[in-house]
Amino acid sequence: MPTFAELYCSRHGCPLRAFRRRIFWQLLPWHALPLAPVLVLGDYFAPDYSLIDACARATGMGGIYEAIRDYPNSCRNLGWLRRRARVRISTRRLYRLAAIHLGDGNLPVLKNRKVPKLHQSRSI
Repeated sequence: MPTFAELYCSRHGCPLRAFRRRIFWQLLPWHALPLAPVLVLGDYFAPDYSLIDACARATGMGGIYEAIRDYPNSCRNLGWLRRRARVRISTRRLYRLAAIHLGDGNLPVLKNRKVPKLHQSRSI
């Protein structure tokens, strides 16, 4: 069964080695963009990259859900920038993106809320 990374890269025409970088920038919220180039030089985003790597290997939404469920509990996921300013990747975006590519119709509930409907494109 293909992994999330393989499905994403085949759909978007990118090499597998570019998956981590492309997904990271796609999942980063707009308010974190000004700080990201400076913080990416160190290991500030190590928990985010770890989550992306775990999700890249997933072959179904169950694997994505488990990785996301454990992400907030990471001991390196602490600090004012991460908790209050939310300078970290969006797990909700990651979940939606994985659901689009893995195509699992039986999505588990994320954070005790129903997952919003998935829209690949909006018509204007």
